[in-house]
Amino acid sequence: MSFNDLIVEEFTSPIVHTITAGESLGSAFDLMQTHKIRHLPVIHGLSVVGIISERDIVTFITRPWSEKLLVEDIMHTSLLTAYGNDNLGAVAYKLSSLKIGSAIILDDDNSLYGIFTTTDALNALVELLMPNALQRSDLKG
Repeated sequence: MSFNDLIVEEFTSPIVHTITAGESLGSAFDLMQTHKIRHLPVIHGLSVVGIISERDIVTFITRPWSEKLLVEDIMHTSLLTAYGNDNLGAVAYKLSSLKIGSAIILDDDNSLYGIFTTTDALNALVELLMPNALQRSDLKG
């Protein structure tokens, strides 16, 4: 099995948490901390209009004026999107070549399906190279 045999949906984290552009940075940070996630798609209605990362928030949250900032003030609107049935290797390559941490994954109706992160890409690589890694006791810890 290789990256060419796999589709990105197999390693995509289905979206459970999103945020709207008008929310505060503090709300976004709290949501990320509570759910141990590093990327939040920003939605307007049913459409994804941006993405915000924990790194984006940390850059601003310590500033005295940060409480006045909203998600829309710092979100990225240039998004890498892909479809669930796209080739895993191709999507991972785009993440790497663009030096970004996540791609928004859409379903066949162009609706938000999930998010594919660099961690998801690493998990795919581990599964390909070491299929029994999760069962090996010497790797747990």
